[in-house]
Amino acid sequence: MLLRQMTSSILNKKFILNLKYIYKFFDDIKEYIDAVKNSENTEAPQEISHECTLMSTSFYKNNPEVAKSICVQFLKLYKSLYNFKSKDISDPTYLSAVHFLNYWLNAELKKKMFNKNVCVKDFYDHMETYAQFIDNIHIYSYDEICVIKNDELDNMNILYNLYSNYYNVFNGSNIVCATKESCLEYSKQCFQEYKKGIIKCENNDSDFCKAIKEFENKYDSLKRGNKTNNGFNSKELMPLPSYEQAFEEYQSELNRRITIVTISIICSIFGIIIILFYLYKVQRN
Repeated sequence: MLLRQMTSSILNKKFILNLKYIYKFFDDIKEYIDAVKNSENTEAPQEISHECTLMSTSFYKNNPEVAKSICVQFLKLYKSLYNFKSKDISDPTYLSAVHFLNYWLNAELKKKMFNKNVCVKDFYDHMETYAQFIDNIHIYSYDEICVIKNDELDNMNILYNLYSNYYNVFNGSNIVCATKESCLEYSKQCFQEYKKGIIKCENNDSDFCKAIKEFENKYDSLKRGNKTNNGFNSKELMPLPSYEQAFEEYQSELNRRITIVTISIICSIFGIIIILFYLYKVQRN
């Protein structure tokens, strides 16, 4: 029992230390977004498909197809990013890639498996059991593959969605979206995601808020760039909201919902009173 507690304490300390660097992979996020897109459009090697089928049917019998899909996608990403065996664990590129893989696995499990008794570390260990080549790629899973807390995962999802939409508009300083309408739609999505993030950042110096600010600087820089392609000019990008604007809209929406709920309650009470009055009249007669 004592050994288990000591092991848990050590792992928790490592997890806390890792949180200091958990947003660092966003420095190379375009590489990872491209890797995800490429892996989605690449057929899985037979060995990966076979190994993931064995893993999913052995450990996730209630949802084997979804488990297999996540397994296949993860292992394709795993093989494509780096040759981990040649990387020292202190190498920033190693740490960046592993943190991204850890984020991706957490996000996919939460989105598709609904966290139904599925632990990220267990899922990785199950893959490692069947996919023998993982040993050669050399991830130190007890240090790096771990559960990301929901609030941190939500923040990382916001950043990932921001950059996904951003790079649908720009590649470097060049506009790459196909039509003006699609460019404006991606810009709108950036606006909505940024609003979710900036509302958390009043006088906040957290790593997440620093990452949000860095995105804002990139976005605003290209908005000022006056680039044109396919009928779209970068100056047409929606301006990102300030904290005050986001908070004001949040308060307005909250008040609207409170009003709707209040009206619904009043109408329900009024309806009950009418029914009771009707029943009373019937009994009197």
